[in-house]
Amino acid sequence: MASASDEIAALRGTKSATFKDLLTQPAFSRLLAAMAVSSLGDWVGFIAVASLVQTLASSPAAKSYAVAGVMTARMLPAILFGPIAGTLVDRVDRKRLMITSDLARGAMYASMPFLGHLWSIFTLSFFIECLSLLWTPARDASLPNLVPRRQLSNANSVGLLTTYGTLPLGGLVFTLLAGVATALGARIPYFEGNPESLALWLDAGTFLFSAAMVSGIAIRSSRQLSVVKLDLSRFGKDILDGIRFLRENSVASAMTTGIVVSFSAVGAVLALGPIFAGETLAAGAAGWGVLVTAFGIGMAVGLASLNLLAKHFDRERIFSGSMIFAAATLFLLAAMPNLSLAAVVTVVLGFFCGSTWVTGYTLIQENVTDEYRGRTFGSLTVMARLGLFLSLAAFPLLAGIIGTHAIEVGGQSLDLSGTRAALWTAGLGVIIAGAVTRRKLRWRRLSKPKPLGLTPKIKQGPRTGIFIAFEGVEGSGKGTQVRLAQEFFEHEGFEVLVTREPGGTPVGEQVRKLLLDPDTGRIEPRTEALLFSASRAQHVATVIRPALADGKVVICDRYVDSSLAYQGVARGLGEPDVLTLNVWATQGLFPDLVILLHLEPELGLLRSTEAPDRMELESGDFHAKVADAYLKIAEEHPERFVTIEADETPDVVQKHVEEALRKLLRDREEGADDALP
Repeated sequence: MASASDEIAALRGTKSATFKDLLTQPAFSRLLAAMAVSSLGDWVGFIAVASLVQTLASSPAAKSYAVAGVMTARMLPAILFGPIAGTLVDRVDRKRLMITSDLARGAMYASMPFLGHLWSIFTLSFFIECLSLLWTPARDASLPNLVPRRQLSNANSVGLLTTYGTLPLGGLVFTLLAGVATALGARIPYFEGNPESLALWLDAGTFLFSAAMVSGIAIRSSRQLSVVKLDLSRFGKDILDGIRFLRENSVASAMTTGIVVSFSAVGAVLALGPIFAGETLAAGAAGWGVLVTAFGIGMAVGLASLNLLAKHFDRERIFSGSMIFAAATLFLLAAMPNLSLAAVVTVVLGFFCGSTWVTGYTLIQENVTDEYRGRTFGSLTVMARLGLFLSLAAFPLLAGIIGTHAIEVGGQSLDLSGTRAALWTAGLGVIIAGAVTRRKLRWRRLSKPKPLGLTPKIKQGPRTGIFIAFEGVEGSGKGTQVRLAQEFFEHEGFEVLVTREPGGTPVGEQVRKLLLDPDTGRIEPRTEALLFSASRAQHVATVIRPALADGKVVICDRYVDSSLAYQGVARGLGEPDVLTLNVWATQGLFPDLVILLHLEPELGLLRSTEAPDRMELESGDFHAKVADAYLKIAEEHPERFVTIEADETPDVVQKHVEEALRKLLRDREEGADDALP
């Protein structure tokens, strides 16, 4: 069954967004290498540092407190530095920021084996995490400038797989290097007391490689960066708005509860893992690496099989069910007597934790409007990291307070150590959260993507006419070029219909007056999008389709892509929702050619000699978003779009327009010849 996005892509004439096309793009392939290698470095460093602080601690209780300390140092930046980091990413050169962060993290990891004091490890861990909070959003913010819009979903999926798919490899690398260092200790005394040093130095090398890869990427920015005073109060207000929305929206609240608790459960495993493997299971430092590798394998399998599960089960059932099974697995893990059985159970735990996390994010994306998605995910990030921070700090402390205990049952010693009790506590918390989530989801019907079902209406017969749309910002010269294009086609012997949007019909003209009259005042963005699509539906049904059926050339001043740029992007409604609305309104009718007259919006507004309408009165930032959106849409659809620089004289612009029109006619003639028997 085709998805809505698949049907729309076919209707628009866009080639499918395949992973092969994405991975063969030079810029993204370099960024992918940087992401994979730096993620590997993150995991190797995380495991090595957790093992290092245990080596520096003197007693079992001190080991627990040392692990809690380093986890606290890694998570505090999310609370103290996270909101500021996002703004810094928008104010400085992102490429330089990523390179600097990689180089600095590499230098810090390389120096750790020589420090020998817990407080210095804690300090470097804090600053390493601060740099990670700069690198990751810089990468995410750069993706839209590196890949076409249709590939963003694939790019994000690949990014998620590199982040967590390298976890088992990181655990394996640490285990191998710890074994090599132990073997070298017989010949080189330094390695005997520093088995983590090789892993930390390799970690530093991965960040150097990442910096080298990023340096070869041309990361462009659509607008010049401007340095402005940071308004910290705005960050606080955005976070509070997001938290308020999460509390009031049952779907978002349920998903957030599950995701935060899943993070906390992962935090319990990561924080208690070194102690559980080394002390409870008596498996040493290598045992901790085995458990991390097992958890990463399980998570990778969960990510890879999620789409298959979604074909057979509703996502909300997968979400709540994964939480319950993760809790059961935590209880089982805590009772394992040896490393082999614990590793098998940890694979299952990783599977359900990964499934819970990814399903929760997907459900939020499908059921939270674009207007609130930014604040929702911003608040979710802070709350998830806070939950992870609390679990990383609290569970080792709980294990240390409980201490080591055992009871005799039937002549057998039953281990009830603090690590086992702490894992059981984490499992109980997940069970409670799963029950709460399930109850919340029962009271809210979730939206599920369904096929558009447009095919029977679209395939009513071949289209004999030609449909051309002109797009561009205010003052780009569309009216002049529409008139000249009409003269060109009439000279070629075609019957031409010139129309405009909104408008083109009596109903449309009334809607146009309402939309553009400054006296109308502010219109809610969704209302505006619906009015444009309503005018377009009438226009297509009564004017454009009949003219195309008669073999005419239809030239339209603005069409669907205007709604995508103005309402989808500049108004913040999101391109997918606006596009789906207009596919339904037009019953899948798209132009044969879209001519984008590109002009900087500031110049376009200066060209106007008439009183500005309601859209022209919008801020410069709004019009800049529209101009950038047009360029991204044209980049996404090179098969249908021709972009022409409109800052030339009308004669020069007309020459380029005619070249595009003649090419369209040649392509149609060649297509007609190929269709002959």
